[in-house]
Amino acid sequence: MLIDSPGLTAQEIIEKLQLNQSTAYRLISTLEQNRFIAKNSGSRYAVSDVFISRLFANYPQKQDYFRWRSVSHLDQLSRETGETAYIGMLQGTEMMITQAVPGKYATRTHHESGDRLPLHADAIGKCLLAFQEREEQSRIIEQLSLEKLTEHSITSRELFREELERIRQNGYSLDNEEGEIGVRCIGAPIRKGDQVIAAIALSGPSNRLCRDKDPVHIRMVKDCARAISETL
Repeated sequence: MLIDSPGLTAQEIIEKLQLNQSTAYRLISTLEQNRFIAKNSGSRYAVSDVFISRLFANYPQKQDYFRWRSVSHLDQLSRETGETAYIGMLQGTEMMITQAVPGKYATRTHHESGDRLPLHADAIGKCLLAFQEREEQSRIIEQLSLEKLTEHSITSRELFREELERIRQNGYSLDNEEGEIGVRCIGAPIRKGDQVIAAIALSGPSNRLCRDKDPVHIRMVKDCARAISETL
């Protein structure tokens, strides 16, 4: 009911479920406390980012459907750039790669499906966290170790929050050698309706995925993420 809707008021939920008011409000309260649903700015309840992420990450049949919908777009991005393209989902305080398409210039250090990476030093991880609901985002940030993996890693929670806000405003994320020296990544969110359920990233050596080419690569990554989102 809620997953296919932009949101319903409490009264609309009561009417659709045909429950008495006290039972319906207890149900809504329980779902909200467990972060399965969340109230938006218009006082409407919708399925939360947390629930959507868990749904796609924990059920193989959902992942298979998602892969089927996204593989051609991911492959096209990799072919057009020659670089490795990834899709990842939130798994607790880590990012798990669910799809990887090596580019023709792929390096030996490219990651594979099933690999887990820290959220703070990866374009997909930062992108996923940036678009979480504020309360859930804060909860996860407090659990992160913010380990210094390279000299460019963000190790301050204050600076990390500022970085996430920039990502949220710009609609894309960057990993500037924060997880591995010599490697840059560009990420963008994949949405199902209003919910960010995954993120895509293009990864390559800094000398090829260089800052001068960022405008072109950012557009390509965002276009790919948008194309995948439109199929869901």
